[in-house]
Amino acid sequence: MGATVTTAAVSNGPHAGDDGVRRVGPGRPAEEFYLPPLPRLLPRGYHPDAARIEIASNGWVRRMLGACFADESDLLVFLRQRNGLYGPLTVPYAEASRARNIADWYQFVTVIDTFVSDRSALGGSHAVAGAVFAALLDDLRSGVTRGTDAEPEGTAPLYARAATDLWERLSPGLSRPQEARLLASLEAFLRGCSAEIRSKLDGRVPDFESCMRIRAESFGCAFLGLLTEYAAEVDMTGALAAGLLDEVHHHGMRQLIIVNDLLSWRKEYRDEDTMTTVRVLCEHEGLPLQVAVDRLCALAERHEREYLAARDRLLAGPAGPSRPAGPSRPAGPSRPDDGIVAYLSGLDHLIGGSQEFEYLTPRYFGDGAVWDGSTSGWLSLTAPIARFRDAPAGS
Repeated sequence: MGATVTTAAVSNGPHAGDDGVRRVGPGRPAEEFYLPPLPRLLPRGYHPDAARIEIASNGWVRRMLGACFADESDLLVFLRQRNGLYGPLTVPYAEASRARNIADWYQFVTVIDTFVSDRSALGGSHAVAGAVFAALLDDLRSGVTRGTDAEPEGTAPLYARAATDLWERLSPGLSRPQEARLLASLEAFLRGCSAEIRSKLDGRVPDFESCMRIRAESFGCAFLGLLTEYAAEVDMTGALAAGLLDEVHHHGMRQLIIVNDLLSWRKEYRDEDTMTTVRVLCEHEGLPLQVAVDRLCALAERHEREYLAARDRLLAGPAGPSRPAGPSRPAGPSRPDDGIVAYLSGLDHLIGGSQEFEYLTPRYFGDGAVWDGSTSGWLSLTAPIARFRDAPAGS
C-alpha cells in the first residue's frame, strides 16, 4: 500500500528554460519554481466563529507561550501568520468550544515547530530539545507541572504549562483510550521533531520513505486524526484497532504531508530543513527542482484520489451506513465503526481545510503576505514576500 516515487515521466509545467530549473544544493541556489494547479477535490469551510476563535487563540498563545519568543517583535511575526485559523478551517462543523480547544492545540504544536527550525532555539541542539520534550511529557504524565510561576526559567515549563492547560480542556471530551492516544500522539510528534533536528544538524537528507515515516510523526498525523474525532464527538479507537481506517489514513495523511511540503517549500528552503520531500527528491534523488515539484504534485493528486476511492469503498462496505446488524456488522454500542460517517466527513474537512490554510498563511509566503485566492503560478524562493505570479521573474 505504500507509495513509492519513481522516475516515470511527468508534466514539467511551463519552465523558464533549462537555466530556470536548478537543483537545490551548495553553490546552485534555486530562485523560483512553478506550482501547477492541485485538484482540491475535498470540501473546505470556515467555522462560523472563525474570527473569534482566532483572536482568542492568539491571546492564549501570548499568555501561555509568549515568553518562548525572543521579543515582542518575534511574537507578532508568529501571530501574523494566522496559525489560529488552522483549527477553524479543519473543523468548521465543530461545537465552538471544541473548535477553540483544537485551535489552541494546533497553535501549541506550531510554536514548537517554529523553534525546532530555529538553530538559536530548540533547533540548535538535539540533546537540549530532547531534554525539553522529555520534561514536557513527564509533567503531562505525572499531572504535576513544575515551574509554573509567573516567570518560569527556560522554555520547558512554558511548554509543560501550555500542554497541561490543553490536556485539562480536551480530556473531558475524550474516552480513556482516546486520552492514551492523545498522549502517545504528542510523544510521536516530539519524537519526529527530534529526528528532524538531528537530520538538519548532521546535514543528512534521507530517502523518500524514511522522510515520510518521520514526517508522519513530526506533522502530527496521529493527533490530526484524534482531534478530528474530538471535533466530530466520536471515538474511532475500535475502528483503528480493527484496521478499518488504514487505507484512508495512508492516502489522506500522505496527501496532507506532500501538499504541505510543496506550499511550505519557501520556508523550508530558507531554514535549510532537510526533512521535506522537495529536498529529498532534489538532493537524494538528484532531480531538478521543477521536476521534483511536478513529481510531488502528481503524487499529491494520486493520494487525494486514492483517499476518496478508499473512503467510498469503506462507506459502501460493512462499516458503512444503512447496514443492518449481522455477522459482518455486529450490533451494540461497542461496534468499531460507530460514528465512522461523521469521522470520514471530518477527515474530508481536515484535508481540504489544511490546504486552504497553507495557501493563506504568511508563515509560508512571508511576513506581510496577503492571500488573493490564487493557488497556482510562479513562486520566488528569495523574495521577502511572495505571491503566485503568472510568469517567471524577468519575463
